[in-house]
Amino acid sequence: MMQFYDDKNISRARKISYLALFTALALVIWMVEEFFPKPVPWLKPGFSYIVIIAAMEVLGLFDAFVVAIVRVIIGSLLFGRLFSPSFLLSISGTVSALVVMSLLFPLRKKYLSLAGISIAGAFAHISAQIFVAGALFYRPDAVLWLLPPMTIWTIFAGAIVGIITIIILEKFKAVKKVSDVNRV
Repeated sequence: MMQFYDDKNISRARKISYLALFTALALVIWMVEEFFPKPVPWLKPGFSYIVIIAAMEVLGLFDAFVVAIVRVIIGSLLFGRLFSPSFLLSISGTVSALVVMSLLFPLRKKYLSLAGISIAGAFAHISAQIFVAGALFYRPDAVLWLLPPMTIWTIFAGAIVGIITIIILEKFKAVKKVSDVNRV
């Protein structure tokens, strides 16, 4: 795992500032994405997961959970959706994606790339949302037909998010190496 800090020597203030930075980035990306034209009203690419997956790699799994959950809560507050059906769909998708990605994360590099982990997270996200939508409307059978076309979308969007994350993390590694050399 690439880290910007050493867990043993990090100050509490520095850790909080990293969490705030990643959360703010994820939130801004999520908010901008809200205004993108959507092929289907609720369908988004999930670009804020670039920041969340990067947080898993850079900050660790627990901190990535914090970033993702805080992003959902603050985003829902800003758009007036806290505790609405939209919030329930968002939080259920986010939690399920985080759980699946966290379970697969130890397999990165050896068996899976971050793109594969992103695809699995995207599928978990949309699956949970479809399940919750069915439960909210008391008609699971009415929304279950959405799963096959959404699966195609999640593979595409998850791959794009994962590939962008890999590219960004490679750039971070290059910058970190240069800054480490300049520090000596």
